[in-house]
Amino acid sequence: MQEIRTYSISNIEIRDGTDGRTITGYPVVFGKPSQNLGGFIEYVDKNAFKDVSFDNVYLLYGHDFNNVLARVDAGTLSIGVDDTGVFFNATLPNTTLANDVLEDIRVGNIQGMSFGFTVADENWESGDEADIRTILKIDELFEITLTPIPAYQDTKVAIAQRDKLHRSSELELIELNAIEREL
Repeated sequence: MQEIRTYSISNIEIRDGTDGRTITGYPVVFGKPSQNLGGFIEYVDKNAFKDVSFDNVYLLYGHDFNNVLARVDAGTLSIGVDDTGVFFNATLPNTTLANDVLEDIRVGNIQGMSFGFTVADENWESGDEADIRTILKIDELFEITLTPIPAYQDTKVAIAQRDKLHRSSELELIELNAIEREL
């Protein structure tokens, strides 16, 4: 059965380089608790994605396959694993949806990420306030999704400093040009 989990994004950034259209971040952070997901709290083990293929993963908005922002097989999305978790790098197209999503990330409206997956192995323990589920092995990762409603609060959305500096430099230049015109 396919499951969907929503996390806050860890260090997602809009990168300067392709007109500020490249975003990076961590849709999954290992060893961090989810919010209470209806009687249980979930963790993802650091080895859960070992040997998982990322060849056919999509970056979506709102878990909607009609809202594709990037995909691995198109060369616009890359996914990998490090000690922190699962990370991604995506170059978004110049579409109305992608432009809206980029602006929502910039202003802080989108601060979360989710992923659609199937589980191959898990462990359950009884907890004081909720049961604890640890995902030991992911069978398949279908999609990662940008969302305004995260279940994991240890991560967040941010804009790359280089992009912020570039935009503030542009604003300063515009202001200087306006002052020069007044003189």
